[in-house]
Amino acid sequence: MKKIGICSLIIFISLLSMAAVSAHGADITDDTMIIANESNGVFAKDIVEDLGLNITVYKFKSDGDVEHQLEHALTNPNKRILAIAYQDTVESYLDNHIELKDRVLVSNDDEKSIIDSCKKLVEIDVGSVSVSSNFLTPLLVGVVIGLLIGIVVGAVVLKRKK
Repeated sequence: MKKIGICSLIIFISLLSMAAVSAHGADITDDTMIIANESNGVFAKDIVEDLGLNITVYKFKSDGDVEHQLEHALTNPNKRILAIAYQDTVESYLDNHIELKDRVLVSNDDEKSIIDSCKKLVEIDVGSVSVSSNFLTPLLVGVVIGLLIGIVVGAVVLKRKK
């Protein structure tokens, strides 16, 4: 009976630690990207290919999808984004998250603006972004989970010795 309780406690702790990761989803986009829509995506892709830059163009279909991508940029300090579509959504998001202003650019969708902005985008030094908070949080979560598991295993071992 005690083994079932301990096993269920360990499973419960494992599920709690995974909930934060699976709730938001994994980011499958490249770190340097352009947010485009149906009307300007192909044009932007042609410009990027002509420039020979390593930038991926993604076509988004809604403001919600764009906001979701910007949420990924909050947790990924290497992500650099150029928005040539959904500019109002991106600017509104940047007003609420000023820490992204160094890595997220907004541009018009004409050729000269895209070329200039793409060059600025690849020049952004992501190494200057502070990642201490991004490292500290998983470390603390790991330490707390490790302590809890250690206490449970220690209690089981001590009870068996008696």
